Amino acid sequence: MPDDIPTLEAQIGEIEQAKADCEAALRRLTEAEDHAKGVFFAQEIHEARQLRLQLEVQKELRRVRINRIRLNVSPF
Repeated sequence: MPDDIPTLEAQIGEIEQAKADCEAALRRLTEAEDHAKGVFFAQEIHEARQLRLQLEVQKELRRVRINRIRLNVSPF
């Protein structure tokens, strides 16, 4: 992970965009399901939710890294 704040902030921006895309795909999949006709996207929805959670964790790790850099604290 980079040690400079501008790079980390740029990565957070990219992660936020990827998360927004993931959430849009999740909404589309959920809306496209038709239980009456037997149309389900359970696997795709599950994968999208996992990706969304993964992106949230990656964003949080970078936010914590920025805070540590600002406080001049060693990562370990």
